[in-house]
Amino acid sequence: MKKILLSTASFPNLEYFAVIAAAEEVWLEASETYARQSYRNRYYIAGPENRQMLVVPVIRPQGNHTPIQEVIPDSRVPWQRNHLRAIETAYNRSAYFLYYRDVTEALFNCQNLSLLQWNSRVLRHLLEILRIDAVIHHTEIFEEKPERFIDLRNDIHPKKEARLFKTSMEPYFQPFSPKYGFIANLSILDLIYNQGPHAGAYLKQLAQKINFQEEG
Repeated sequence: MKKILLSTASFPNLEYFAVIAAAEEVWLEASETYARQSYRNRYYIAGPENRQMLVVPVIRPQGNHTPIQEVIPDSRVPWQRNHLRAIETAYNRSAYFLYYRDVTEALFNCQNLSLLQWNSRVLRHLLEILRIDAVIHHTEIFEEKPERFIDLRNDIHPKKEARLFKTSMEPYFQPFSPKYGFIANLSILDLIYNQGPHAGAYLKQLAQKINFQEEG
């Protein structure tokens, strides 16, 4: 039974969602110490200047030792407005941008939520959009080497290639692909805006290409 352990992530990439689609049970790490420079608070889109990183600024009350449950998005910075502007610039020519714009814009409301709570809320709604039936659990204690999971908490990372796949991702049209070519493994927003109702089927096909390492 594929019981997968993932870190929380902001608008996760295609690899993250393909893992969820392939798993039989999904757990999110809710008891770790917050790790910087990871997908926990950043994601990538395909913009007019090629691959573009969007970061959710956060407040860590206990500095480097802050538990993930206590990390909160920094409301002093207008990051929601900045992200939405960048997303519109990147995808306003996409086939399904107008269809999904209002739905995805609503996800940026994270008032009075921690980063973990907001990420989990976004993930739940995105799974509904993609029609991927998955129940997401949260851990209650931190385990350095959990034996009951395939531990991917640090495997899906901005500084690591998508190594879980047997073959490369099948290209689909992106607004700036004539200029830069296909950019793989971006935020799920890229797939939704460009593939619309076909996004879920794309991910399920991608899930079949995953090569899980059972030993974790």
